[in-house]
Amino acid sequence: MKISETDRARLAQWADQHVPAHARHEVRVACTVRGSTAVISEERAPWDGTGDWTSRRIARLRHTDNGWLLDGADRNGRWYPYDHVPATPSLDTALTTLDDPRHAFWG
Repeated sequence: MKISETDRARLAQWADQHVPAHARHEVRVACTVRGSTAVISEERAPWDGTGDWTSRRIARLRHTDNGWLLDGADRNGRWYPYDHVPATPSLDTALTTLDDPRHAFWG
């Protein structure tokens, strides 16, 4: 099930607000949407100020007929199903799960 324009805007807003303005020159959260999948990643500036930003996958949200499914990324960037939370009909609930410090998405 393709992600709607409203949900795309909600994801972009969530990613933009996730890092305070004063820290955005060092770290940012990105959300890439493709079809029915949204990939959340953390991007960091190079430590010495030269070179490219690095990116680390954090989570993947999949919009299905059953609702939003959440996957985590292992240290190699491979996806695994996050079984602790069942499919939820609300995108906001899925994003709240990502922000919950009891879950291990942000390391």
